[in-house]
Amino acid sequence: MVSKKLTAMKKWILFISITSIILVAIINYRIPFFRKNAGPWSIGFGSSVNFPDKINLRKNTVYSLEKLRENNSKTGFLADPFFLKVKDTFYIFFEHQILNSVAEIGLLSSTDGLNYKYRGTVLKQPFHLSYPQVFKYKNDYYMIPETKRAFSVLLYKAKKFPFQWQVCDTLIKNVEYVDPTIYLSDTLNIMTVCDKDWHLYMYEADSLFGSWKLHKDPIVMIGSEARCGGRIIPYKNKLLLPIQNCTEGYGHGVSLYQLATKNGNYEIKKTKNLFLQPSTEIKEFNAGMHHIDIQKIDGKYYYVYDGNRLIDQEKHLNIRGTLKLTYLDIKNLFF
Repeated sequence: MVSKKLTAMKKWILFISITSIILVAIINYRIPFFRKNAGPWSIGFGSSVNFPDKINLRKNTVYSLEKLRENNSKTGFLADPFFLKVKDTFYIFFEHQILNSVAEIGLLSSTDGLNYKYRGTVLKQPFHLSYPQVFKYKNDYYMIPETKRAFSVLLYKAKKFPFQWQVCDTLIKNVEYVDPTIYLSDTLNIMTVCDKDWHLYMYEADSLFGSWKLHKDPIVMIGSEARCGGRIIPYKNKLLLPIQNCTEGYGHGVSLYQLATKNGNYEIKKTKNLFLQPSTEIKEFNAGMHHIDIQKIDGKYYYVYDGNRLIDQEKHLNIRGTLKLTYLDIKNLFF
């Protein structure tokens, strides 16, 4: 009798062990436990006649960390590029991480969209700044950077474009949101934001200066793809959302999601998985990518993006991060 119980227990232990190994293998396949040892960020840019099916990094130009350090030796990295073309000049606004300090908003400019010059800092605050989404609205220029450390989503207006900016409104108060991404039109005004628990929320308002409130269906997505990675892209009467893919760590790549709205409701679905992803052939972008801004300018699609490099070939174990994102991805299927 005792022997039969021991045999049954061994079978049960064997079943649990095999099941656990399979489960761990599946989790590790989706979101690896070992993450790349990634380092500083640089930016790149390019253009195409048609909307790109995929960004070919090898054909484009890199504005590297080393190049910026030729002008500012205190540069830690440059990331989150957004651009505007005003008259005959391209302006790229970016997160400029200063060594041993908080990040500022820096500026590059070009008259041909190919050769950029560093123009210095255009916005500095006592708190960290990043993700400087710049846009034109009713003949004025505005910027919504990430201002999580100010516990608000702040709106800045150009007092003298592109160099002088000042706060003109607080769009959302008492929050710690990252990467606020806005879309404004005559019929739709929305903003997506992400919290520290990887929940992507949608807000809506009557106008830029209206009262921004959570949508009636506020949670857009949860998990490893739930943080905006660039400007919302109007394309063929559709809206495309660049969303960061963090399955292999923060800033692994960017996927595109299509957002359809009707009668105050919305639907979202993935259309391009890893539209932007790292390249082993380019040292500045061989670890990951996490941001892109695409706009149609003068009949062509112009885009700027960022990526980071491997420090070395070593990897580090991140059990907590993998299990958390796996749990959130499962939750995303049912919320």
